[in-house]
Amino acid sequence: MKKLRKEFKRFLKNFSLPDEVKNPVIKAAKANTYVETVSDKADCLHYHLDKNYVETITEENNRFLQRLLKKQRFGAVKIIADITEEDFYGKVDSFYIHGWTGKDGVEGKYRYLVAGILFRNKIIPFYVTILMSGCFKAKFLGEIADLCRNLGLNVKVMLLDRGFYSGDIIDTLSIKGINYLIFAPKKKLYKSMLASAEKSCVIEYAIHYAKNKSGYDAETMLALVKDALDYDWVFASSIFFRKAEKYVYLYKQRWNIETMFRVHDEARIKTKSKNPVIRLFYFMVGMFLLLVWNLYQKTSYSFKKFVIVLHEMVRVEKENWAD
Repeated sequence: MKKLRKEFKRFLKNFSLPDEVKNPVIKAAKANTYVETVSDKADCLHYHLDKNYVETITEENNRFLQRLLKKQRFGAVKIIADITEEDFYGKVDSFYIHGWTGKDGVEGKYRYLVAGILFRNKIIPFYVTILMSGCFKAKFLGEIADLCRNLGLNVKVMLLDRGFYSGDIIDTLSIKGINYLIFAPKKKLYKSMLASAEKSCVIEYAIHYAKNKSGYDAETMLALVKDALDYDWVFASSIFFRKAEKYVYLYKQRWNIETMFRVHDEARIKTKSKNPVIRLFYFMVGMFLLLVWNLYQKTSYSFKKFVIVLHEMVRVEKENWAD
């Protein structure tokens, strides 16, 4: 745990944050509350964060995690990417706030794109960013593919849900040499194809899309899987299986990231700030804690217990330093 205390200190230093904010940040994560609630250092923290941009803080986080993860020997891995949301109750006046229905007072959502390494029984988040309204997700998937290469990962497949089904993303991953399995939305055409198929099958298919005022066709394979787990499925994939049901069993592994998001919520820091850099940083703190817990302490502590113990060590260090 002493090593992890030092890693947490390095994580904060990576963003040029003063050492005095270390205890308030981990204390807020432990309590799932605002930094303002547990200390008087929020203004200091926000002052330093406000000097950054979303792009720079994302790059700095990637660079820091590369140093940490290059020490690991993962071998063959699967990559899972997904988007999680954070409710917003105020006026929607930022490109980073995605408009919502107003139900239960929620007027907007902040959306975060996370990619994780699925390795044995662990999912290790290694890429985090915040999304603007109307952004092209293919760009970020390309960044994730480049980061995988920089980490020297042997990526067997990237698993994506229907929100990533697009010709642009398929072409981007193909160019980057990443195999993919994407759950396709059940459009009218696909429902007709499933109905006309006598049994599960895999067919060649081209998805037309527009980019930079030009039209393109992304070539892929469509897996039409009938009555697997009491459901009919459609997937776009660069992988061919003779038994179409294998696509379903492979895709089920993507659900690990939903569990990861629920665990991450146990250390989510709250904020009322509309500044996307501050929002992203607080989200990154929880993901960093989740990463090091998965790497070093998952068999020893529950995630919540790990955060509590780490905070206690940081608090004691602070008190000893003050003495």
